[in-house]
Amino acid sequence: MKTSRRFFLRLFAAGFFGLRLKPNISFGVKPSLFNVNKVKLGRTGIFVTPLAFGASRTQESGLVKAALDSGMNFIDTGRSYAAGQNEVMVGKTIKEMRKQVVIQSKVKVPFKPGEKDKIAGHLQKELEESLKALQTDFIDILLYHGARNEDLLFDKSVIDFFRSAKEKGLIRAHGFSAHNNHVQLVKANNRHRFYDVVMVPVNHRGGFIHSVSGWESSWDQKALFTELGEARKNGIGILAMKTCSGGPFAYDKADQPTLPGAIRWVIDQPEVDCAVVAMANYKEIAEDTGIFMA
Repeated sequence: MKTSRRFFLRLFAAGFFGLRLKPNISFGVKPSLFNVNKVKLGRTGIFVTPLAFGASRTQESGLVKAALDSGMNFIDTGRSYAAGQNEVMVGKTIKEMRKQVVIQSKVKVPFKPGEKDKIAGHLQKELEESLKALQTDFIDILLYHGARNEDLLFDKSVIDFFRSAKEKGLIRAHGFSAHNNHVQLVKANNRHRFYDVVMVPVNHRGGFIHSVSGWESSWDQKALFTELGEARKNGIGILAMKTCSGGPFAYDKADQPTLPGAIRWVIDQPEVDCAVVAMANYKEIAEDTGIFMA
């Protein structure tokens, strides 16, 4: 596989070539991320591997351990996954290594703009339950889950909640995820510059079909990358999701189209800091981390 200039610089700067990889890796996953430069997520001061383990598709702690054994230091979960049990599984798995792992979780806001008391009470309860489930006294990154409405995303009650949680040390950074209308929401955050992190669909096709519900989404690639580039200038961390939902991609013309090739295309985009990829088995972990092998 041809190595792009961005990939080469990442591997070379980290001293990848000629170095022995970390031994004693369990779960049969070959390590490939220990010697890859970690990425600073904008102004957050948080450093993550360019590939993150999305835990939403599994309740198996062994897969989380395998992801960490492969060199990933970033685990993504959410309050709504498995009715809160996904956070419980992640919390139990990383309890003994909490300081070495970056945890991202998400909370939904099922209200209308201006419903101050409902929003504040709901978010506070969600945060408390997440902290308990994850067995931690802080969450590295907390996202507003599935944002759609700009008015609600920047509602004063929502903003006050995130500011307060950060001031209390309950979260290190705050952001939002969005599946639809994400170009406009990133653009809005470029105006407000409030959220530290944005997590949005990015793939080579510029669209996807949701694997569970079947609904579709598409976007203007040029407009998306323009706004993501502006976000980077504003110190906003950029997380890509739905990286495989655009289908397989042949990163090099000599290659067969593959899903790891699609992930590599995303990670190689200069506007993207990290690809958050849901992985459901050991084979997917091995294949996805394998894109970093020289």
